[in-house]
Amino acid sequence: MVLINNDFLLTNQKSKQLYDSIKEVPIYDFHCHLSPKEIYENKNFETITQLWLRHDHYKWRLMRVNGIDESLITGNANDFDKFKAFIEMLPKTIMNPMYHWCYIELARYFDHYKAVQHTETLQLYNDLNAQLQKESHKPRNLLKKSNVKVVCTTDDPCDDLVYHQRLAEDTSFDIEIRPTFRPDYYINLNHDTIHQAIHRLEEATAADIHSFDDYIEALGERVRYFHQHGARSADQSFSEVVLTGLEKEDVQAYFQQLKDGASLDPYILRQLSGYLLTTLAKSYKHYGWVMQLHLGPLRNNNSIQHQAIGKDAGFDSIGDPLSARDLNLFLDHLNSHHVLPDTIIYPHNANDHLMVQATAGNFTSKEAKVQLGAAWWYNDTKDGMIQHLIDYANVGLLSEFVGMLTDSRSLLSYSRHEYFRRILCQLVGDLVEKGEIEDDVELLTDILKDICFNNATRLFRIENMKEVK
Repeated sequence: MVLINNDFLLTNQKSKQLYDSIKEVPIYDFHCHLSPKEIYENKNFETITQLWLRHDHYKWRLMRVNGIDESLITGNANDFDKFKAFIEMLPKTIMNPMYHWCYIELARYFDHYKAVQHTETLQLYNDLNAQLQKESHKPRNLLKKSNVKVVCTTDDPCDDLVYHQRLAEDTSFDIEIRPTFRPDYYINLNHDTIHQAIHRLEEATAADIHSFDDYIEALGERVRYFHQHGARSADQSFSEVVLTGLEKEDVQAYFQQLKDGASLDPYILRQLSGYLLTTLAKSYKHYGWVMQLHLGPLRNNNSIQHQAIGKDAGFDSIGDPLSARDLNLFLDHLNSHHVLPDTIIYPHNANDHLMVQATAGNFTSKEAKVQLGAAWWYNDTKDGMIQHLIDYANVGLLSEFVGMLTDSRSLLSYSRHEYFRRILCQLVGDLVEKGEIEDDVELLTDILKDICFNNATRLFRIENMKEVK
């Protein structure tokens, strides 16, 4: 029996029935790291290694754990040797989500269902590469094959967004590729980064930045630019919740001190970040954007490898639990100043799911929807997703959940939506079978469609994007 079949992860009739009712629902990917340039140029990948392994730090981490030399991971080894090293490891990844993800990807994009250890490696490599040369496996057609309707990329505020503009003007391509404002570098200021942040903003806005007010005006100009080019959300990530409490005069003074080369206390820097994010949130609210907050990761922990390879290379860890007090204070600060936008909060530490969802309930209203985001990074496992859904439902309305995202640099990662949907349907179907949820298939199907697509459509409000019925 092949691993990936029609009933994969679905163990009862109700779960199978529910999944059949929503499996064709399109995908609304409101947070990912795909390259708009890659989508626009629409070139065939030369090898499966380039598509499958080149940017995937999930895979890189497992390869290191398996004792594979770095030359075969991020180094200069040839593409076949890198593929061989990974594919020989894949059967050993049982119980890691990579095991399921990879087999779904092989099945859905390459019609390969056979266990990789039963296929000669060079033959598999050549077969996959041959398929990649087809028109069907160009980036745009991979997105179409995945039934994607919206892709929201992650973009530096100073990006010119030229590829987003070209894609928007291309009438032959009907998938929405929208930018997302990612201002981390411009919010997490310190004496080492402030001059580069100022320089980038000056180049992007053709303005001279001498003061904090100039800096804020330049950031506001970039928000306007992004909105004009289709952005409908901003995403920012912090290892800790930002703080409030500084007055403008203090902020101006600290900003000047950083410009002069002073090294400020981390507590002050968190307050400065909080002031900057509050100011940006006012713009987000004005334009009707969604504010996404990814909170908690400890990044680039291996200093030797960070220096050798760079960031986003698989050396980030789950951080300490977030401060519930700080999160409530920050959201209350935004709410009290009437600048709280619709907000999605993704904690990195699974121990924070209940806290974040409970906190969200303190501030969500008709004016602003605040909610716990999808199980994120280290939590996007089968067990992690199940527990996340339970936590979400226990202190909120699961029917209002905005659903899954890819958070990936790979065009094949849309299989993760299938993985999530099967897990979701199994959880709900199992509770129906146990008599804990009423057996109303029409109602449950509507709820599942909302979670998988419609709630995102309502929240992000991209023009002419219709809900599924």
